[in-house]
Amino acid sequence: MRLLAVGDNCVDHYVELDRRFPGGNALNVAVYASRLPGVEADYVGVLGTDSLGDFMFNQIQAEGLDTSLLLRREGETAVTTILMRGGERVFVDYHEGVQMNAALPRGGLPDIARYSLIHFTVWGFGREHARWMKESHGVKLSCDFSSQLDDPRTEIMPSLDYSFFSGDGLIHDGVNPDHKIQELKERTPGLVIMTLGEHGSLVYDGETLHRGEALPVEVADTLGAGDGYIAAFLCAKLRGEPTPEAILKGHEAARDICKRLGAWGG
Repeated sequence: MRLLAVGDNCVDHYVELDRRFPGGNALNVAVYASRLPGVEADYVGVLGTDSLGDFMFNQIQAEGLDTSLLLRREGETAVTTILMRGGERVFVDYHEGVQMNAALPRGGLPDIARYSLIHFTVWGFGREHARWMKESHGVKLSCDFSSQLDDPRTEIMPSLDYSFFSGDGLIHDGVNPDHKIQELKERTPGLVIMTLGEHGSLVYDGETLHRGEALPVEVADTLGAGDGYIAAFLCAKLRGEPTPEAILKGHEAARDICKRLGAWGG
């Protein structure tokens, strides 16, 4: 099977440690998927022409991803500044760089027919092609909307097979995630998946509300855990595995990522 991730990337700068790691939601999903048995993955994103863009290019190349799909634009590569507090990352600044207002022409996409699934994120570009991809190719589509539960960018949900959300904030605000995921399902014919951090995850198909439990782990860093869950869940579903098994695979991936600093590379 082959997966294509389209969208954001950034350098994750752990400023107190003076260490930098490659990251970004879409890029992370591509990298994590490519590490799974029997899966090939590609990534389309935009990098700056600065030294951090070179760093990202080299890290992506080292993972074996096709660097010919990377777009280089004059300017600075995106950077997220991160503090660590008890294993939890705290985002203190984000410089969008060349990703700000970046556009992805249809001609910048590889052959859609090569892919089992195409994954987007709420950050970065490419979502504007979702409806065309679904209507012209019938390819499976997914998108990670992060914590943007009611964002206008969720308008692509009618074209999606998998819609991912982070619901940690709901619990913090006293909102029942069960009710919210059922509300979100009204926007899409596909599955809705909501990760809840230490509280596990929910998957709703319109009839059954599946629950997953977070697995015990001594946390070094939670960065990338949600993206690892997404990659493992999607690849399990593409292999035809039932939803409960896909949820377990997602939590296993998230657990393993929490054991190390940074999403990957570095």
